[in-house]
Parts: sequence; structure tokens; C-alpha cells
Amino acid sequence: MSLDSVELLMRFEKEFKKDVPYLAAEKIGTVGEMSNWFYQNLTIHQPDRQLENEIYTLIKKALKDSGLSDKVSFEQKVKEIIPKENLEQTWEQIATKLKLKMPRLNKQDLSDSEIRDVKILGIRLYKPKPAFLESDFKRLVECVGALNYDKFVDFDKITSKFEIDIAVIGLTYDQCGVDVDEVFLNSSFTNDLGID
Repeated sequence: MSLDSVELLMRFEKEFKKDVPYLAAEKIGTVGEMSNWFYQNLTIHQPDRQLENEIYTLIKKALKDSGLSDKVSFEQKVKEIIPKENLEQTWEQIATKLKLKMPRLNKQDLSDSEIRDVKILGIRLYKPKPAFLESDFKRLVECVGALNYDKFVDFDKITSKFEIDIAVIGLTYDQCGVDVDEVFLNSSFTNDLGID
């Protein structure tokens, strides 16, 4: 294990107050596998506080307070809910009403035309990030939860897998320096996030 992966593991152990045995840690390759390990090895308290629905409801209220429709489903694309016109201003307004950190919009979100791969002699030099607005509303809920895990997750009384998921995503984001929208449960710590 490299220094980066040891530091990340120590951060997980500190927050969750649970040591991950070395042999188990060696077998964990993705964000989701780390989340699953904690889910299987922590005491999950009842009742489930329904945190995913709580964040969903908070975002819907912020949308309504920003003059947008709050009639949204988890499967809807964010771009179907938030208009491209005055996007930066609208995004900031939603964040202000929400009083929580929101994922950053990227160049693809803000561009009027699609930003394509940069290739020279057929070799890809740059692959642009996908537009966050192409994500579904469920992913927005997950990213808002991950960016604000310190406000939402009580590490002494975890009640659901969702709480562990957003904490692991949020801690990975904090430690790795990649944008939260690049951290998925199926993200490889090594191949996708650059942690050796």
C-alpha cells in the first residue's frame, strides 16, 4: 500500500472508529467495496433515518424556493430540472437556498457546444469530464450528501448503507482532490482516482 492509500484508509478508520484489517484492506479496490466493508462490519442502528429522502426533500424545497419545479423523480436528468439559461446564477441560487455545498458545474455544463476529446495522431491527450447536468437527480442527491457528509452523518449512530456510501464518497473526495462528481461507488481507487 502506498502512502496515499494508507492515509485514506487511516482517515476512514478515524471517522468510522473502526480498524480495517490489513488483509481486508488489501482486497478493497473500489469506493463501493470500502463502503460495503464498513456496512458489513459496523453496527447499523434502527430505525433508518431515511437520509436519502431527507436530502431529496431539501433539494426539492430549494428548487421550489428558486422558482423551479419541485416535481422531480430520482431518474430525471438534472438538465431537465434546471434550465441552461442563466445556469451559473440559478445553480448558485439553489445552493444558497439549500444552505449546503453543491457539486461544481464543469466546462461541459457551461458550454453551448460539446467539448470533445483532444487527439493528436490518434492519441487522446485530453478527455473532458461529462456534464454534471447529464446526471440523474439521484446522483445529485448523492453528491450533495457526500459534500456535506459532516453535517448529515452521525458516525456514532449510522442507520443506513446510504449514510456509509456518502461518507466514503465524501472522505475520498476530501482526501484525493478530485471533484465529488468523479467519485462513484464503482470508482477504482487506483485506476480512476489515482491512489496507488
